[in-house]
Amino acid sequence: MLIHSRAAGAGLAALALFVLYGSAGAFGTVAPHVEPQPGISLPDIAQNLLLYIPFGMLSVWTFRGSVSGRRALYVSIVALAFVYSSAMELLQMRSAARIASPLDVISNVSGALIGAIAAERTEQALQLGMDTARRIGLLTAPARYLLAAVLAAIVIAAWYPFDVTLDVSILSERTRAVRLDPWLRPSSFELFAQASRFFVLAAVMTLCLPGLSRRAAPVAALAAVTIAGVVDLGQSAMGSQPIGVSALLSQSVGSLAGAAVAFGVTFVRGT
Repeated sequence: MLIHSRAAGAGLAALALFVLYGSAGAFGTVAPHVEPQPGISLPDIAQNLLLYIPFGMLSVWTFRGSVSGRRALYVSIVALAFVYSSAMELLQMRSAARIASPLDVISNVSGALIGAIAAERTEQALQLGMDTARRIGLLTAPARYLLAAVLAAIVIAAWYPFDVTLDVSILSERTRAVRLDPWLRPSSFELFAQASRFFVLAAVMTLCLPGLSRRAAPVAALAAVTIAGVVDLGQSAMGSQPIGVSALLSQSVGSLAGAAVAFGVTFVRGT
């Protein structure tokens, strides 16, 4: 098995603590009372589902060695999710700033069940990805740690302070600037900085794909541009500086240039 029970258990404990922190909120502090709103909040349901899907997956990987039978495992995970989610809702009832709802428990348990059912296929997909990465040299290239460091630095700089939300009104406010002006041109220095970051990312990624030979450069450039799009979407959604099409174009140019330079260097060294 790709994912060991101890690693999955550590992840499950970390996720449970994160849910506890989010449910408790500013517990013990003075907060304005929040009145429940009529109707069903689809963003709340989506948020609960997405939060408990990994809960179900991690639970499968943690307890599959101690529970015999797939049906028994699923029932155990549903029961665990129900108990834990109910406890979090009871905790929210003690906070004036939070609203407890039986619908939250239902969506949480549903998310955990979806995650439990999808756990096996997800692990198979991860195993396939690992095998592919090993075959093309990504996991054995000397520059792989540098690639991880560069990617982590780009993500942290763009997504800080990692204020994740599925609240439609908050997302609408955060993306207002981009919707009003999709181009949203920053300063020339910022455009150069964006291009430079992805120049380095694409160049290092090209060096990390020796198994693809001459295809390494176009694959790395395409991957870097895709990463740029994902990072920009996250940056807009998490409340950091809004970013528009002009920055994405700069990132794309930097990605193409970085991959081309790295390919040229490897080609010269190989001849």
